[in-house]
Parts: sequence; C-alpha cells; structure tokens
Amino acid sequence: MTKEDYREKVEEHRQEIDLHNESGAKLSRTSRNQKKGKKKQSNPIMTLLVVVLIFIPLSILGYVWLFYEPSASEAETVEENKDNVVLEIVKQNEDSTKDTADDKDDEEKADDTKDKSTDADKDAEQEKESLAAEEAKKAEEAQKVAAQKAKALEEKKKAEEAVKAQQKTHTVQSTDNLYRIAIKYYGDGSPANIEKIKSANNLATDSISTGQVLVIIP
Repeated sequence: MTKEDYREKVEEHRQEIDLHNESGAKLSRTSRNQKKGKKKQSNPIMTLLVVVLIFIPLSILGYVWLFYEPSASEAETVEENKDNVVLEIVKQNEDSTKDTADDKDDEEKADDTKDKSTDADKDAEQEKESLAAEEAKKAEEAQKVAAQKAKALEEKKKAEEAVKAQQKTHTVQSTDNLYRIAIKYYGDGSPANIEKIKSANNLATDSISTGQVLVIIP
C-alpha cells in the first residue's frame, strides 16, 4: 500500500467520524428543542390547574356568603342544639352546686359529730373529775370522823384512867351500909351519892355483904 492510498483511507475514516459527530450533535440539539417544547407546553396546564384550584373554593365561599341562607328546619335544629347545650350546661351547674352543697352538709355533719364527741368527752372528763373530788372529800370527812372518834376514845380513856387514879376502895364491915359509906366519903348520905356508889359497883339494890370491896369514885 502506498502512502497515497493510506492517506485516502485515513481521510475517508476521518470524514465518517465527522459525519457521525455532526449527526449526533444534530440529534442532541433536536432532543433539547423537543424537551424545551415539552416544558413550554406543560406550563399552561399547570397554570390552568392552579387557577381552577383557587377559583373553585373562592366561588363556593362567595356563594355561601352572598346567597346561602339556612332553611327553617336547619335553623330550628341549630336553635334546638343551642338550647340543648344550654340545658346541659345548666344541668351540670346544678349538679355541681348540689354536689357542693352535699359536700358542705357532710362537712357540717362531720363537724357537728366531732363537736358532740368533743363535748361528750369534756362532760365525761368533768364528771370523772367531779366524782374524784367527791370521793376525795368523802375520804377526808371519813378521816376527820375517824380522828374525832380516836380522839374521843383517847379522852374517855384518859378520863377513866384519871378516875381510876382518884377512886378509892372500901371493904364493907358488918355495921356498914350504903348510907354510912356515902356520909364517910362524900360527907352526905343523899340518894345521889348512894346512886353513885351503886353505879360504880354495878349494884342493883342497896344490899351489901360483909367483906365486899366497893369502889368509891370522886
């Protein structure tokens, strides 16, 4: 192969590459133009959708605001619902007030019960204190009575001891009688002195015997 033939083949091959590149560039430009066209065609659709979505709600709101009036039955239903709501609220308030009143009554009853219990406890305590004071007073009085009795017995005992210390004895002689003995020891034979001798010696009569020992009290 000569150099010229080689150059011709290289030139042919180069031309084929150039043709291929040109066709690819044309194709890429065509696809870009098509995409731009599609983009340009899609924009009006989006605009239309946005307008429709905005216009429909606005139209509904305008209709309701300007032309829509509720029917009588609907108005009655609304009023009835309002009345029911008001009645329910009033009932709830009444129940709440009743519950509050019941709670207050329960609290008052509890307070009254507590006060009564406290008063009963106070009364019981006072009664207990009163009984204790009465018992102490009785015990003190009993002690006083016992002391008085002991004192009286002691005084009586002392008196008896004093009488015994002062009393005398007399042995009856054959010629003695109560009248003579009374004259001897009391200076007088009066019935009172004779009775004193009889009482001191537990004599029922005036008779005495010889050798009998008589107690002569002052």
